[in-house]
Amino acid sequence: MEESITARRFTATLSRDIPRHWLPGNEVVSSLLNAYTVLVPANEAFYIRTLNACTPRLQDEGLRQRCQAFIRQEAQHGVAHKRYWDNLDAQGYAYRGIERVVDRGLFRVMDRVAPLWLRVSLVSCVEHINAFLGYEFLAQSILANADPRVRDLMEWHFAEEIEHRAVAFDLLQAVSPRYPVRVIGAVMTTTLFYLLLASLAALLLAQDGRLWRMATWRQLTHHLGAGHGMARRTLGHLRDYLRPRFHPSRLADADALAATVLARQAAAEPPSIMAMPPRT
Repeated sequence: MEESITARRFTATLSRDIPRHWLPGNEVVSSLLNAYTVLVPANEAFYIRTLNACTPRLQDEGLRQRCQAFIRQEAQHGVAHKRYWDNLDAQGYAYRGIERVVDRGLFRVMDRVAPLWLRVSLVSCVEHINAFLGYEFLAQSILANADPRVRDLMEWHFAEEIEHRAVAFDLLQAVSPRYPVRVIGAVMTTTLFYLLLASLAALLLAQDGRLWRMATWRQLTHHLGAGHGMARRTLGHLRDYLRPRFHPSRLADADALAATVLARQAAAEPPSIMAMPPRT
């Protein structure tokens, strides 16, 4: 893997006419990614605080610079997804109280009580989840029929998660390379990530009056099962993470997928992303 991490702003307009279910015929995936959008800013802020706590201790200047590039990308993810909260508000969703509870009751508490090695392990695993989610959504073109404004937001984010996918893992190897540390972080992260994502998506679907419709459960079965195969594929990616010799660079064809998305969005008229000037 030849790593290249460029900080970019998401510059596309997220106008208020974006529909609640912006992926036609798939309210489940729309709701899952709306839930993802709600969770992103607090998640990203936790990653940034964790890496900022580590970087003064790093002896490897190259890794320190990669961490700084990672932080710049993640900061822009938080900014862009928080912009989309205005759309969720306009669509009538109630979610901000839950987001505050997650941020203050989970991530801020983790800052205070969890040792740094554990926080880095959590970030390493969730970054693997973000990268393989991005890979699957891009490789399968799951968002091909989505509202183009939201598709661009999600695919830009997914592409950059692929781009910087090795940074947190390499940081974990520098901070605490013991295999049990990786396993503890993986168990905690996987449980929390999918519990929060599924619970919030269910809440959004309930607010739509769609949670208990048969069509909703058929969509979920399609997404997890024979359609997108996300249950089987997720288990495979998580199993890979637990292999002792695992490294994120081995995600096949991921870099080409990410580069294609980023090039397309940068070349659009007007562009939906814009590279930020390098930090001096």
